[in-house]
Parts: sequence; C-alpha cells; structure tokens
Amino acid sequence: MIKLYFFIFSLFLFSCKAQQKNSVKINSEINKEYLASKKSFVGELSPEDYKEIRKLISDEIKTQVPAGKSILINFDQYGVNCFGSKHNEKTAMAVIDRRVSISARMSKENNAQDFFVYTTKVLNKHRYENRKNFLLDSGFFAKYIFTLNENCSAFFILKPNGEFIKYYGSVYYSEVENFLKKKPKKTSK
Repeated sequence: MIKLYFFIFSLFLFSCKAQQKNSVKINSEINKEYLASKKSFVGELSPEDYKEIRKLISDEIKTQVPAGKSILINFDQYGVNCFGSKHNEKTAMAVIDRRVSISARMSKENNAQDFFVYTTKVLNKHRYENRKNFLLDSGFFAKYIFTLNENCSAFFILKPNGEFIKYYGSVYYSEVENFLKKKPKKTSK
C-alpha cells in the first residue's frame, strides 16, 4: 500500500513539475554575456553559389532584387541576449521605426535593397506582425542563414560580387554601413 501511495505521489509531483514553464532569463544589458553573443562571419561565394543563394532568397522574400544591388536582411529572432527587450512598448516601437528608416537610408545610399524578417519565436512578436515592412520567416532564414540563437538581432548582406557578411548583435548599423561601403576585393587573374 505504501508503494502505491509513493507511486501516486511521485506521479503527481512529476506531472506538476512537467507543467511548469521553463523560464529563461533574457539578458537585456550590454555586459560580457551580451558581448560574447555578438558574432560576425564574412566570406565570398563562388559565382554559382551566389546565383543559387540569391535565387533562394528572392524566392523566399517573394521579391526580385535587381541585378547589381546588394541584399540586406535584417533578422529578428528569439535569443537570450536581447538588448531591446527591456524597452517599454512606446520606446520599442520607436526603435523599430528608427531601424527601418536607418536601414532604408543606408540601402538607398549604398545600392542595396533591405528587408526585415522575423521568426515565430521572436520576443514580443506583436511588435512585428502587423508591420508592412516585416516578413514572417517560413523557417528558411532560421534554418539556412541565421543558425545561431544567442542574440535576438542579426543581419545578412549579400553583395553582387558574392561577398557576404552575417552578423549577430543589436545596434549593428555601423557594421552594415562599413560593409556596404567597403570596396570589392581585387582578385588576381
């Protein structure tokens, strides 16, 4: 009989435990953990890979980007390091508006076309889902381009010459501008 009570008690205890939500603390400060989550990857695609990646991105965003233009993808996802998560609603919406205007200005000045993509698991999803500038990721960008989830903000730029950068971290527009303004590498023939 004692075994039966112990079994029922254990079952009850574990079922209650299973229903508790795992709460992960979001780091909204610029500290060593946040700084460690900032990462940058640069490279250059072969002409064949460039054409394939560009086509896949164009198909995904349902927009044909003119040849000769760079593609800038601003990406918002779930990440435990999320500087903007501490903002109240009014400030957060103003920050998003400012991101859109800065990205548009830099894209215009540097012959690029910009896009904003967010995932289904992004923090404060309601801030993105009713904005005309923001596209919901079908899973393509999260699976094939933005594969790290340490930081909630990232960007990817693909230049017409095949050079690319992928960057994880908030407040990244100086990196965007520096990469877009960077002269193409000279190749030896």
